[in-house]
Amino acid sequence: MGTSIKDNVAYKYSQSVAKGQLHDVDGEKTAAPRYVIKQCREFLRIADGQDENWHISERKLNQVAMITRLLIMPKGLKAGQTFYTCMQPYQWLLIVAAICAVDRNDEARRKYQRIVLEIGRKNFKTYTIAAIFIILFLTEPPFSKFYSVAPDGSLSREVREAIAETIKASPMLYEYKGGKRFKILRDYIEFMPTETKYYPLNYSNSRFDGKLPNAYLADEVGALPNAYAIEAMSSGQLNIKNKLGCIISTKYPRADNPFESEVAYAKRVLDGEVEDETVFALLYEPDSTKDWINDDEILRQANPVALNSREIWEDLLSKRRRAIEMPSARENFLCKHCNII
Repeated sequence: MGTSIKDNVAYKYSQSVAKGQLHDVDGEKTAAPRYVIKQCREFLRIADGQDENWHISERKLNQVAMITRLLIMPKGLKAGQTFYTCMQPYQWLLIVAAICAVDRNDEARRKYQRIVLEIGRKNFKTYTIAAIFIILFLTEPPFSKFYSVAPDGSLSREVREAIAETIKASPMLYEYKGGKRFKILRDYIEFMPTETKYYPLNYSNSRFDGKLPNAYLADEVGALPNAYAIEAMSSGQLNIKNKLGCIISTKYPRADNPFESEVAYAKRVLDGEVEDETVFALLYEPDSTKDWINDDEILRQANPVALNSREIWEDLLSKRRRAIEMPSARENFLCKHCNII
């Protein structure tokens, strides 16, 4: 049975955000950050068929729905459940925008080429990108190449492990006629029917030139020393029809980092100061940063998952109490859980 975009969580979430009808875990009305509201309104304009060039492909939407029903959460509180049933509203919005917003005259041409996600720690951003990569494994042309870049090896391996663990936990995806469809090695993961490969990379000033990524992830960009890795990956996509770059991070203590430049550019796009229809940005940073000790809205705006999880919300309140009592814990709390520099 077909799935309409208006029945999808991405659309319903965008409506709630745009109309100011979001609610927290206690049922109290809350507001999304202003730049998330702007992006949701733009998404709704396209989803409602009001853009003459772009629309949401229901064929691709059904494809995403089918694949996420095959993906099984490998661990955590929702281990054993499908991605389809346990994905958060913001995850649906990000994935549907990235995969399903396409040219009206050429559905093989996606709208968005650069995804920017600014969000608090432990909001499942790693599994969001893992889901996008797995969908691309199954839908991109043969011999495609995907890469992830991070400040160090352990961060880069997080996405690799999320992809590998999800594939292994999803037998309807992993196994076929008694064999395996994926080759999962330390240095790369390959979808063997199309020879599409994903490579996790560590940061280096000399290793990224010459790559030809159909899609790439730059993770914890706020910790990168400069923008070289992102620019090298983007430069390698010049001849790719459906290029995609995912830029994700929390805030970091210093403001002069590559992620702040990406966020500043995305804000100018959303404000209408720069015309760039290839950028899709969800910026979960609080509108007000002054009274972090008492203002619960700061935590809600930086942590959209907490709106639906009592356990995560209580954990955030506990971390805030600790940061109030322990000055040494404040910088980490403010950067990582409040998206405040």
